Amino acid sequence: MRQPFLQPQKIDILPQREILTVSQLNSKAKSLLESQVGTIWLEGEISNFIQAASGHWYFTLKDNSAQIKCAIFKFKNSRLKLSPQEGDKVIVKGKISLYEARGDYQMIADYMEPAGLGNLQKNLNELISKLDSQGLFSADNKKQLPFLPKRIGVITSSTGAAIHDVLTVLQRRCPMIPVIVYPTQVQGIPAAKNIINALSIAESRNECDVLLMTRGGGSLEDLWCFNDENLAHAIAKCNIPIVAAIGHEVDVTITELVADLRAATPSAAAELLVPEQQVLWQKLDLLFQDLNSNTLYKIHQQQNRLNIARLKLKDPEQTILQSAHQLEKIKQQLVNNFKTSIQTKNNQLNQLTDQLKNLHPNELLIKNKYRLNELKQQLNNSILKIIDSKSNQLAISASHLNALSPLSTLGRGYTITRDKKTKTVISKISQVTKEQEISIIVSDGEFDCRVV
Repeated sequence: MRQPFLQPQKIDILPQREILTVSQLNSKAKSLLESQVGTIWLEGEISNFIQAASGHWYFTLKDNSAQIKCAIFKFKNSRLKLSPQEGDKVIVKGKISLYEARGDYQMIADYMEPAGLGNLQKNLNELISKLDSQGLFSADNKKQLPFLPKRIGVITSSTGAAIHDVLTVLQRRCPMIPVIVYPTQVQGIPAAKNIINALSIAESRNECDVLLMTRGGGSLEDLWCFNDENLAHAIAKCNIPIVAAIGHEVDVTITELVADLRAATPSAAAELLVPEQQVLWQKLDLLFQDLNSNTLYKIHQQQNRLNIARLKLKDPEQTILQSAHQLEKIKQQLVNNFKTSIQTKNNQLNQLTDQLKNLHPNELLIKNKYRLNELKQQLNNSILKIIDSKSNQLAISASHLNALSPLSTLGRGYTITRDKKTKTVISKISQVTKEQEISIIVSDGEFDCRVV
């Protein structure tokens, strides 16, 4: 007979088992993923992008053969500078986790950037290092901004929000300073050349004493024209001080590093460019009050000095009488001195007249003629004596010379024999050879011979 179904049956003893609930399994899987995998970077294409009413972003990141669900919560995505679109290729950073309620495997991301941004950042860092080594960021090259500019130039887009913010702040703080806008493209491939051209125009016109280069916020790609190397060199060479305010406070571009002053935002740059007009008026009032007080003090001080001097001043009439008496005394002394001087000069004139008579040319001529005759006679006598003396000396020297002359020796029958070619005097038989031509000098001439 068949036993009832509910009748207890004998059950063999089974080994100890750990039986998990689904929640426990998902919790363990979540803990394992978060602890073992940790923070990772993923690259892929966005699909199914949803921005929830809470502000959180939900999307799927996929490649050609797989996909993963991702989420970026509001407090993280509010700091990002991009607006993801369906189909965008991006790089995200986050942690792998698991949504326990549904058992969904997902990534909780905290950062996102367009794919390829890493190369942009790498290129930017390399260019910053290059320009820094060239000294473009040196504080020694920064120019001083004028305290109160006569005219401000703004290089930016004429339709962007930045120019509106700048003009609003300048109008509020110091409306008396004129502003010139040099419009230019501030985003895109040709933007860097356009900005350089606008800077060149501003410098060539030389109508502003400070320039502001600015634009609103954007992604690294949007601001890339302000990282141009040629633009950096153009800013460094510019003779006009430049203030740069590119993007938001966290954005840092090469333009801002090269500029003479960097501002966090366009509005902050405008506040740095000009003082507040009301503050200037207050300072001017204080200076006027100080000047007025100092002027009154100086006037009062000089008035006191004038009063003291007036008390010390003597009666003018008495001073004039004393001066007149002194003048008369000086006049009499001058007349006496003049008379004495005339008398002295007359005496000197008489003495010179007597001396001049003694030095009359006729007298001097007679004396000099007599002296000249005496000197002439003395000169003739001296010349005759010198001639006689020299003649005697010449006769004696001629006698001595004649005694020593070879001609007198030749006259006694002697000769002088010489080699005809070399003119060497022959005094020994060893100096001649057979057939040698010689010349013989006698007292009245010379003749040639040949040795036989």
